[in-house]
Amino acid sequence: MTRFNISPYSEVLDSFSSILHYADMQKTIPYAMSLKKILPVFILPLSLFFFLLGPVKASAHPHVFVDCSLTFEINGQGLAGVRQKWWFDEMFSSMILGDFDKNHDNKLTPEEAAALEQGAFVNLKNFNYFTRVLVDGKERDQIEAVDFKPSVEDGTLVYEFFVPLNITEKKKHVIMVAIYDKSFYTAVQMDPQNKISTHSEKYQTSLDLRPVAEMAYFYDQMVPEAAVLTMLPE
Repeated sequence: MTRFNISPYSEVLDSFSSILHYADMQKTIPYAMSLKKILPVFILPLSLFFFLLGPVKASAHPHVFVDCSLTFEINGQGLAGVRQKWWFDEMFSSMILGDFDKNHDNKLTPEEAAALEQGAFVNLKNFNYFTRVLVDGKERDQIEAVDFKPSVEDGTLVYEFFVPLNITEKKKHVIMVAIYDKSFYTAVQMDPQNKISTHSEKYQTSLDLRPVAEMAYFYDQMVPEAAVLTMLPE
């Protein structure tokens, strides 16, 4: 599933492949070379190599893949919040729907949707719903999600929910929103063309997607892409 044609974490996975390739190369060392000569040459750099990349090797393989699109909702008071839509990969969709779509009709009744929310969504609160928000350079520590609506599109599980921000101060604002999982267990692909829904003519707005160094994580080696909204009051 590649809805937005972006390959996440490819550099990390390439590093993992390099480790395996290095291990295979060791088999070509002539047996005539004594172990005493080999160890001083290889053991220190190899130990350092695995020390630096060991955490990546342990956690770099994603098990769940998500395509994500954001819609920034602006009203007469300011930015109400961000509506998110997630499309899950076929394997994860099949697993979750197998648990909660009781009659296997690829539709979710209100009862099935409520059970899915409790069993497969509310726990994401412990991870801020994989959502990181910077407002004028200041981080929002607590992320809330409301209006959760799961559905099925062409056999694919879809989550839709709203993250309130309530930014009402009449001044220039720069809002950065990134969706990612620091553990690398879930790989998120962001829509390169996120949207603005506005019911007000009081603001000039611009929206783009770009890497944001202020959000770097994993020892500053990973820099996520964020949807960056700029708002200017008229």
